Amino acid sequence: MKNIITTAVLKTMLPCELEDYRSAGEDLRRELTHAVMRDLNAPLSWAMNGEYGSEFGGFFPVQVRFTPGHNRFHVAVCSPGEVSPAWMVVLMTASGRPFSVICTMPVFNPERINHTLNLVASLNADGYSTESIISVMSLEGAI
Repeated sequence: MKNIITTAVLKTMLPCELEDYRSAGEDLRRELTHAVMRDLNAPLSWAMNGEYGSEFGGFFPVQVRFTPGHNRFHVAVCSPGEVSPAWMVVLMTASGRPFSVICTMPVFNPERINHTLNLVASLNADGYSTESIISVMSLEGAI
């Protein structure tokens, strides 16, 4: 029988358990990443891509990137693990600078992540620059 990683399970997973999935190989990492992706909603016309190997650097057991059509920046959802004890939402330019952690959570919280994604998408649609989006997110207390 195949294990199914539910939202409830994701909310209880410790950083070391997430790292165990990563070290168990690409198939289990893909399963874990897809479990996270099932709970997240890409803003309209944005791409959603998961990391299965080291496409995005391989720093986190789960990293899901959201990219608007203009490709000037990405919003990455990163799981806890060796690098961070918390779930993070990071906004970065396509070149990687500037970047900012715009949201942190002690446990997986898809509602908060989706809210953060929608807020960034709204600011982007209103013509805000990447730097201005980062600034607004910090003023809004999303960080």
